[in-house]
Amino acid sequence: MKQMIVRFSYTNLRNEAHVEYHETADALMVKHTPETLEIVGLYEPYKEALNDEVAVLDIIRKSEYTSELEQQDHIRDTIIRGFASAIKSSIDHYDAAKQNAARRADTVVKHYGNIARKTLDEETAAIDDIIRELNDNYAAEIALLGLGEWLEHLQSENNKFKELMSARYSETAQRPAGRMKTTRVETDKRHHAILDRIEALVEINGIATHEAFIRELNAVSERYKNRLANDAGRRKASKTENADKTENADNADKTENA
Repeated sequence: MKQMIVRFSYTNLRNEAHVEYHETADALMVKHTPETLEIVGLYEPYKEALNDEVAVLDIIRKSEYTSELEQQDHIRDTIIRGFASAIKSSIDHYDAAKQNAARRADTVVKHYGNIARKTLDEETAAIDDIIRELNDNYAAEIALLGLGEWLEHLQSENNKFKELMSARYSETAQRPAGRMKTTRVETDKRHHAILDRIEALVEINGIATHEAFIRELNAVSERYKNRLANDAGRRKASKTENADKTENADNADKTENA
């Protein structure tokens, strides 16, 4: 059977994006109607699976984002913004050495984008990465700018957040997380069944009835495929950049010790 509907690795989407994709696909099915698409018997199981997934995601959101976590997240957001501002202000320092040090440190912070807008886990990891990179590769710049205490304070507050998150996961989040994997698999399974049915019908009857739906769904799928490709590209670029920095630092050490 010829595959005419764009498919991609739904399993690689994060929970939020996975639900977004399927809710968009569901909306298209409603728009074109299950009756017209000839998927009535398959649509209801798909809708039920999607509703289960949305319900589990809501549980995860609530279990992760308690008021205590929200307060601690706000604390570290404030510190990272203050730290970034302190670096930016030094770019205009009268001392040229401090100007250059601030520019180099600012490049690292900018590489991670607006950390406060990332998911909780992504922000935690990004803060750890920034601190590690600055301490390992820009220690001289941080010392010259007198920002060591900022990094220590940021690390301390990020560790407190990780402790709260860990405790929260042990209480409630692990059960929903396990259920989330199961519901995602079921949603994808039901979705594939619908796509297989539509492609079979097109193979038999021609594309006229399903053409508009396929065109619109393919546009959505391409958008999410590109998102996954861009995310993978950024991760690869970040790893390459960090590897290059490490190699350059090693070469510099060898030259200095020669």
